[in-house]
Amino acid sequence: MGFVNEKTKLNVRYSKEGFTIKKLKTVVICTSIVLFILLAITFFEYIFLRLLGLQYNSISALLFFFVLYIFLEIPLSLITNAIPKALKSVGIIKTSKGWLSFILNTGLTFLLIGLLDIFMVNIEISIQGAFVFALISGFLNWKLSNDDKEPPDATSKEFKEIGNKYNS
Repeated sequence: MGFVNEKTKLNVRYSKEGFTIKKLKTVVICTSIVLFILLAITFFEYIFLRLLGLQYNSISALLFFFVLYIFLEIPLSLITNAIPKALKSVGIIKTSKGWLSFILNTGLTFLLIGLLDIFMVNIEISIQGAFVFALISGFLNWKLSNDDKEPPDATSKEFKEIGNKYNS
């Protein structure tokens, strides 16, 4: 059973199989790997925050804190990592690996932990502990991103080729 769109001449076939066991296994394995990695990172963050003075009233409050932290930090980190690259592409800064990246990541982490501390009554961490955690987190992110490739300048041939590739 198929459908043909006359405007674009696109053939779309509907599968009777739908969701197979093989696809389910792939989804379960990939999800398990991602969750394991997030759990390992969260465990090390917990140990480090605990050394810096993280206090909590219950395990459920602690779990909620880390779930919120992870799910808010990931998209915000993507944005703060993209800002220096965009500024480098348009020629405002010379490199996307400089101090701006470090300051943005450190500030984001400090702000996020501070806001979670303020709004969660069952979680408490000192400002100094949050700041030290943010500094170390920003430094690690900065060092890990040193090997990233620099984005092309907006006036470069490579940038125009990329634009032409997506415009055609």
